Amino acid sequence: MYKNLRIIFCLLAVICAAVTVFIFIYFGWWGFVPLGAGCAFAALMFVCKNEQVKQERKNNPPPPEGDFITGKVKKD
Repeated sequence: MYKNLRIIFCLLAVICAAVTVFIFIYFGWWGFVPLGAGCAFAALMFVCKNEQVKQERKNNPPPPEGDFITGKVKKD
C-alpha cells in the first residue's frame, strides 16, 4: 500500500513542479499555490517511505550485527 502511495505522491509532486513554472510566467504570484502543493506531496511521499521501511523492518528484522566494542554476535 505504501509503495503505491509513494508512486502517486511522487507523480503529483512532479506534476505540480512542472505546472508551477507556467503558472508563475502567466499568472504571477499564483504560482505559489502549486509550489506549496508540490512540497506537501513530496513530504507525504517521504512519510510513506518511512512508514514502508518501518513496516518492512517489523515484518523482516535485520540480522544482529556486532561492533568493535562488543565483538561478534553469538548465535543462540
